[in-house]
Amino acid sequence: MGEIKVLTSYAALELDKIPSYMRRAGDTKIIYDPQNDDEVSVAEDQFDSLVKKGFKAFKVKKDGEAGREIKTFKPNEGMYILVPPIVGG
Repeated sequence: MGEIKVLTSYAALELDKIPSYMRRAGDTKIIYDPQNDDEVSVAEDQFDSLVKKGFKAFKVKKDGEAGREIKTFKPNEGMYILVPPIVGG
C-alpha cells in the first residue's frame, strides 16, 4: 500500500480530486494501491500538483524517518511526506 501524507490543513483545499468524506482538518492522507491504475493516477496528480505549488516531498524511510527530497512520484516507493512552502516575512 502506498501513502502520501500532506502536512497542513491548507493542503485539504488543494486536494479537489479526493472525495469529501476522506478529507479532514489538519494533515491529509492519500492512500492508494500501487496495483490500481486509477488510484495511482489520482495520487500522482495530487503529488505533482502540490510539488508545483512549492510543497517539498520527502520519501519516508523504513524506520519512519523522513529521507531525501523527492521530485518525482514513484507509486511503489511506499510513503511520502509533503510539507508546504515556508513563507517568511
